[in-house]
Amino acid sequence: MGTYRVLLLDADDTLLNFKATEDETVRRVLHTLSLPADDVVVSRYSAINHALWLAFERGEIDKETISSVRFVRLFEEFGFRADGVRAGALYREYLGESAILLPDALEVCRALSKTHRLYIITNGIFQSQHSRIRKSGLAQWVSGVFVSEEAGAQKPSAAYFDYVFAHLSGVERREALIVGDSLTSDIKGGVNAGVDTCWFNPACLARPAGIAPTYEIHALTELFQIV
Repeated sequence: MGTYRVLLLDADDTLLNFKATEDETVRRVLHTLSLPADDVVVSRYSAINHALWLAFERGEIDKETISSVRFVRLFEEFGFRADGVRAGALYREYLGESAILLPDALEVCRALSKTHRLYIITNGIFQSQHSRIRKSGLAQWVSGVFVSEEAGAQKPSAAYFDYVFAHLSGVERREALIVGDSLTSDIKGGVNAGVDTCWFNPACLARPAGIAPTYEIHALTELFQIV
């Protein structure tokens, strides 16, 4: 308790409501291209996108592949005659215009910024993430944003966190806490980097074997009890 000087906060589904943003953005892209935007199509896009991001975390593909193939695959599955690469470009453009926060995110960051140095750690697309963080109001409460594109590595790799700590002057790893919703990215990343972790688990999911966060919270306000 009280031993952490720096909080490394994940962006999507920890501070920003990625699910709501994704649904809104995908529907906008489909409407722009005069394609069906029903729940079945949007849900299938989400599944394709999620699988691609997991492959990215494992180091199997790069972000450019994610951006270029996710709509191509979606359109092929549904037989849509449209340019999937163009759809991907529209998605990135529209995504940066949306900034839907999760409950308490702004208030918690505002309060914690008075006592801690806050940084956002994200595997997201550089331009979109910086735009969303700025539009959400989070930027004024954080000291910086570390995007995997700049690091040349992604969560959960130790190399990503080596980059982060190389840019945190005078901060030892025992003085930092990683907060995130993803066991495979944030929590595993902390384990790989030798940094304490806090699993943000608002859905109260069962904790799987093999990955052990230092802490677990179900609401962001519970951070005050830890730090």
